[in-house]
Amino acid sequence: MAIKAILWDYDGTLMDSSKKSIEVSLEVLSHFIPDIYENIPEPLSSRENFQETYGRISDWVELYHVCYGLNDKQTREAVKMWGEVQLQNKTEAELYSGIPEILEHFKETKMGVCSQNGAGIIKRSLEHHSVLKYFGVVIGVDDVLFDEQKPHPAAFIKALEKLGIEERNETFVYIGDHSVDVAFGRNAEAMLKKDFPEAKVVCIAMHHPGDYCEEDENFLPDYIAHSSSELFEILNGI
Repeated sequence: MAIKAILWDYDGTLMDSSKKSIEVSLEVLSHFIPDIYENIPEPLSSRENFQETYGRISDWVELYHVCYGLNDKQTREAVKMWGEVQLQNKTEAELYSGIPEILEHFKETKMGVCSQNGAGIIKRSLEHHSVLKYFGVVIGVDDVLFDEQKPHPAAFIKALEKLGIEERNETFVYIGDHSVDVAFGRNAEAMLKKDFPEAKVVCIAMHHPGDYCEEDENFLPDYIAHSSSELFEILNGI
């Protein structure tokens, strides 16, 4: 089957942004927890702890509520602050090995990013690594409503609109590192099928070497890649 478009998650899929995310999280949380640098929460104490926590938490709202103790109002305020704090932070996320080669190989296929990170910081990071040119659209946390973040499919549908894809009885691919990404892809397919019954979204779980691997038996991906080379083979076989 031919792939009409490939949509990517950003954090943990295209980029290892864990170091930057820890720094930004601490800065954001310091506005609500003044002594946070003296009492750093366990999820932010190391890259390993951050990844393990991120893997078992369903979404970032739960992360802020359960792990950091913020209420709903504070969480909404923290989300608004996140983008600006990220832009001010000078630490660059690291592009995973092998990703540039995949992007170059599939450059004739429409591609985009759907992430709960800020679109501005995603674009800046992709440009820093000279790969922004491969993406026709970047949908970030500020591009969809608070209640329409992943796994709600709003970002997926918006990405297709921005890519100019009107005929959607096609095969699409979504690549992410979390069960929420699989749920996102499944929800997007269900929404697409309402008007385009032959639409299909293939969900690929990307587990880079050394990263925490999380799976939810309720949201199992169609494929699992444990390296960029495995991802390349999977995409070529679809």
